[in-house]
Amino acid sequence: MTTLYQREINHIFNRPTTEPLWYWSEHWEEGVFEDEDPLSAFVLIETLLQNPKADLAPYSDDQVALGLEFVFNNSISNLACDFKIAPVPIARKTAALRALFVLFRDVLNQRCAATTSAGAQQTLSKLNGFCYMFWDICPLSTWFNFSEELYTKKPKEMLAAVQKQYKNLDAENSACYEAIAGVMRQCLSLDNPACVESALHGLGHLALFLPDIAVPIIDGYLKKSGYHDQDLRHYARAARTGMIL
Repeated sequence: MTTLYQREINHIFNRPTTEPLWYWSEHWEEGVFEDEDPLSAFVLIETLLQNPKADLAPYSDDQVALGLEFVFNNSISNLACDFKIAPVPIARKTAALRALFVLFRDVLNQRCAATTSAGAQQTLSKLNGFCYMFWDICPLSTWFNFSEELYTKKPKEMLAAVQKQYKNLDAENSACYEAIAGVMRQCLSLDNPACVESALHGLGHLALFLPDIAVPIIDGYLKKSGYHDQDLRHYARAARTGMIL
């Protein structure tokens, strides 16, 4: 008997990869996600991160890339945003966040082309593009609420307001940031430069607002990476100051 999770995975990943992309169709939601709710979204992502290599094995690299975009890109679906607000204990939520490393280690590290993307004229593959931009497109990298009032402020005022919020994080949001920073730190040890660059990209954004968490991780990488690609070292130094693309 096919489980709900299996139907969801098939619905997301067993798709054509040609233009126009399937998730821009007005009929894409029919069936599986009609009654979407935060807890269901959380369980879907939590389950996917338990054994993504096996669960995604039947699908091509492009299918995996587009399916992961659907799951994690909040401009395409609400799944990752719903994950954030799901009514589950913080210990369970942070455990699921830490499991993001399994996705990088067992899927992206193995499937992505072993190259970097920053400054490239074009992305080598859909999957490399997803890997590089993961911490930009995924709302799991930001753990406080952006109010409508925030967006009415001038850029400098907005930056100051955001920095103030980061200085007053509650215990749960702090735990979530520690969890995702831990994922980034672990990804720096992977052998595929695409995954290392993705982690540095995420840490570069984090360094702007939580330097006490991000900068020591980047410094640790720089101390241990003398034999690594010089482009990655240059990118790491830029990330240390938040000056990354």
